[in-house]
Amino acid sequence: MSPRAHAIYSSTLSLSLQGHEFQPQYDVQLTFNEIAESLILCGTVCSQNPSCRTFDYDSSSHRCRLFEADLTNGAIIATASQTSIVGSVILSASLYASMYNQSCSACRENRYQTCSSTTNTCQCPGNSYWNGSMCQLQLFENAACSQIDACRSDLNLSCIINSYGEFTQCLIALVTNSPWDVGMPKPTTAATVTAATVTAATVTAVMVTAST
Repeated sequence: MSPRAHAIYSSTLSLSLQGHEFQPQYDVQLTFNEIAESLILCGTVCSQNPSCRTFDYDSSSHRCRLFEADLTNGAIIATASQTSIVGSVILSASLYASMYNQSCSACRENRYQTCSSTTNTCQCPGNSYWNGSMCQLQLFENAACSQIDACRSDLNLSCIINSYGEFTQCLIALVTNSPWDVGMPKPTTAATVTAATVTAATVTAVMVTAST
């Protein structure tokens, strides 16, 4: 892998103890569910996918799952399989502050922000929003919200403003005839990322204890 690709996809991961898996709130948060030869390979696929914030891997079944989710909208839980482990991408404001709203040249080799073709500046990737210090995952239905772009617009959710002009919660916008206007978010197909070009060199693992 070239230095340029390494810069784009490198990330730091924290790993749970074995015997745990990730449980998302919604099926739509699962973006990849495939076979990987090793934990490092699974972590690398996550690192190469800007939407991935959490993954789990079972070394017995070789199941690798990626999630567009973190501990704000999912949980690390104990599982019967003692060969299952959870990895989380470590994020901090320092990964974002120097690039957000800057010229696209600042984020061309970075997984955490993307170049907006509209403004030609570095912006948060899809399904995330700028909260003033970093790109936070957008919120799901009924979650409390504090700014206009905090909710999953792809699921037709809007941050509702009350009669006092205050942002309240994410609710379905009644402006479309989509069949998904009612009920929970629609599921996605599992395999949305391919592992054709991954290498093990882009993952740094930091061991931590998972809470149950």
